[in-house]
Amino acid sequence: MIELPDWAVPNAATPSLVDAGGVMRSPLNTAALKVNRLGSHYRVSLGFPPYEPEQGRVVVSRLIRGQRVGLRVPYPIFVDQGEPGAPVTDGAAQSGLTLNLRGLAPGYVAREGYWLSIVDPTGQHYLHNVADDAVAGADGRMVLPLSEMLRVPFQNGAAVHLATPMVEGIVEGNSRAWNLAVDRTTSIEFAIEEAR
Repeated sequence: MIELPDWAVPNAATPSLVDAGGVMRSPLNTAALKVNRLGSHYRVSLGFPPYEPEQGRVVVSRLIRGQRVGLRVPYPIFVDQGEPGAPVTDGAAQSGLTLNLRGLAPGYVAREGYWLSIVDPTGQHYLHNVADDAVAGADGRMVLPLSEMLRVPFQNGAAVHLATPMVEGIVEGNSRAWNLAVDRTTSIEFAIEEAR
């Protein structure tokens, strides 16, 4: 998995939820039925400011390699999500719309709309959204409501990134393009879609 340098920070982002479910509609125009399925995940289009040649060549090189093996970048958040401590999953094989955590700073508040990523044994991050406020107890434990269902049964003690959530996956499309301007700067835009 390729990562961009720390200084490569996007100045624009368009996230979207890729819904694995669907809506079943009757041919008789009666009530529609929403069917929720496991596998809803995220896609993020990212735009970066123009880079000078020395920086541009590095980002382009990593983007080309990321096309082949995947890319991981910090999910752009515009609010400080606080100091959560060192959260990990509390229990193996969790499923559904809640995540049991331990290792949080006592009293830490995860607010509705916060983002987090959970790391599986292979090191892959899975991005999730917090559905409602939750507070860590004095023991550092929390039951965190999620906006989308857990996609994999994480191991007990899987790392959870709340301070700096990551999004990783496939760089979308079959080709990579970047703009080389007459002022010798390189502008880059691309989209990442989580693989699962």
